[in-house]
Amino acid sequence: MLRESGVGKRALAKKVAEGTLHRIHRGIFVEGKVDAAAVARALVVGLVRIAFTGKTASEIFLGKRLTFPLEAEGPRTIAGPSFKVTRSRLRAVSRHGAWPVIEPLWAARKVPRGCDSMLEQHYRGKEGPQRLERDKRRMRRVPAGVQAAIRRCAIGADSPPEVSVSRRLKRTGLKVAHNQSIAGYRFDLRIGRVLVEIDGFTHHSDHRSFVKDRLKANAATLAGFTVLRFTADCVRYHFDEVIAQIICAVEQKRRLNPRLPFSALSPAWHWHACL
Repeated sequence: MLRESGVGKRALAKKVAEGTLHRIHRGIFVEGKVDAAAVARALVVGLVRIAFTGKTASEIFLGKRLTFPLEAEGPRTIAGPSFKVTRSRLRAVSRHGAWPVIEPLWAARKVPRGCDSMLEQHYRGKEGPQRLERDKRRMRRVPAGVQAAIRRCAIGADSPPEVSVSRRLKRTGLKVAHNQSIAGYRFDLRIGRVLVEIDGFTHHSDHRSFVKDRLKANAATLAGFTVLRFTADCVRYHFDEVIAQIICAVEQKRRLNPRLPFSALSPAWHWHACL
């Protein structure tokens, strides 16, 4: 790159010897500080048709600082001390800001045990499950590791508290769905005949929401569901009690006669950190 800009071979060697220029790969150099972002920029310029994948794609999609080793896909396999490009047909490439990236579902193939947050971010919200199904059809064959990640993930969740609750419930073996429409209203989580709402004060403090939330719960109850409502602070300060109440409600619907958790037997002002 630098040679094409008029910097000769001897000048390059001098800069490398002085430590002001760092060789990343044949013909690819970085001036100044050598961090992962600088190397990534040099690779994008110096290599033809590459796109970041795996761990690096996850860092890009989540807005995190890039770390070594960088992972990418391209027309041929190339490797260096700080990066690896694996051969790929590049069938699912997009741009995220300045970066060419493999789309999340495809990038997850390279890091099936570390892709949960990337998939949850990309497939969040009420349209998330539909977008995921479309991408699965495009992929045709979803690898087993990615399928396992999808089962772990809170696909369709809107907020971090929902994600935390969903992940824990799934680890107990429960099947959790997000943004489910019941009686014309959308509910954060559905576990069988139990609906869970996790409310933040910002979006539920006005008069319109105050009225709607009550009519929404009434409609679902009359449709045969048990409705549990928590705040984000409940999840933050009393996570285990939230999980215990949800599991108890699910078991009640299954007529298992569960033991009531502590938080259901004592008024909230006796135990809740915010009261």
